[in-house]
Amino acid sequence: MARTRAVPPPRQLIRWLPLLAIALLLAACAGLDRQTAPVPGAASPDAYFNRLFTRSGGGWTGGDGTLSVPLGDGRTLWLFGDSFLGTVNPDGTRPEDAPLVRNCIVVQDGDTLSTRTGGSPAAPESFFPPQAPGEWCWPADATVQNGKVFVILHRFHQGRPLLWDWQWTGTVVAEMGLPELEIERITPLAVANGVMYGAILERAEGIYIYGVAEHGNSRWMHVARAPPGRFLGPWTFFDGSGWSPDPASTRPVLDGVSTQFGLVALPGDGLALVTMDNRVPFSADIVMYRAAHPEGPWQGPCRLYRAPEAGAAIAAYNPFVHPQFTTGDRLLVSYNVNHVTEPAALYRDATIYRPRFIRIDPSACPAP
Repeated sequence: MARTRAVPPPRQLIRWLPLLAIALLLAACAGLDRQTAPVPGAASPDAYFNRLFTRSGGGWTGGDGTLSVPLGDGRTLWLFGDSFLGTVNPDGTRPEDAPLVRNCIVVQDGDTLSTRTGGSPAAPESFFPPQAPGEWCWPADATVQNGKVFVILHRFHQGRPLLWDWQWTGTVVAEMGLPELEIERITPLAVANGVMYGAILERAEGIYIYGVAEHGNSRWMHVARAPPGRFLGPWTFFDGSGWSPDPASTRPVLDGVSTQFGLVALPGDGLALVTMDNRVPFSADIVMYRAAHPEGPWQGPCRLYRAPEAGAAIAAYNPFVHPQFTTGDRLLVSYNVNHVTEPAALYRDATIYRPRFIRIDPSACPAP
């Protein structure tokens, strides 16, 4: 029998209890989502990256997160949250003793992927260590500044011993040296305004950091700004009309985003935000919003793609953009897939808990 090691659920599902209600809601929303079709031709699967991240041994074999940042030397750093290591059996199952770590990094150099964790090969641990007993860190986004990689990490803590009872306890920033990618220090993010910051957009006038705050059952996007080349600040916060040094002055700029999402600059200085359509809980639709300025106003959503894997027991969540792999006018986007009711399913079928990659055409959505 497959082991029942608890694999943490998609981050956008954490606060929804109990399990039965989640399954029923997923089933109900599966039908609701299909009332509006995506824009024809706006997105399609990417064969190369789907094949590249179908791994059967020698490191990472599955996980979520799927963030990336170019390192400036031809390599790309991929950041993953909960990740399986080890091997996958020829029949597509995972061994019952497959290691599972809370986070890891994968370095891509051409067609080669190299996995790095903490601990030892015999007893791997998370690459980014926990900041307190009973905690772990999940990567949120990263940027390269002045020869350093800055990685935003969300801290989580186990509450009651239930599958879904995890709580966000704060945010830290890990600083890594290049080219070795060794952690040099981890700094707490001194912003106490209830916003879980974790998406980065770099522009000439500053570094924009987007985050999510929950208001009831809605998730609202907020935005802060760091000076060019000074990611750790001081930050300022969009207060609805301008930029304030007071974190408490932040005001939301968009409702209905997923817990994590991706942003990218488009030709002509326009911006795109790619997210799950969280106006409907557990939506299978990846949508795009567009804006002329980092703080908005944001126009949309435009439906790009419906994850075919999503259903009553499988969730698709947290899409990210990987602009360094743009081909022509098509952006590379990943999204994560997980089984939300049965952790043992990830051992029976290793294909479930792997990212999916698609190419999207931003021009399919009208400019603001």
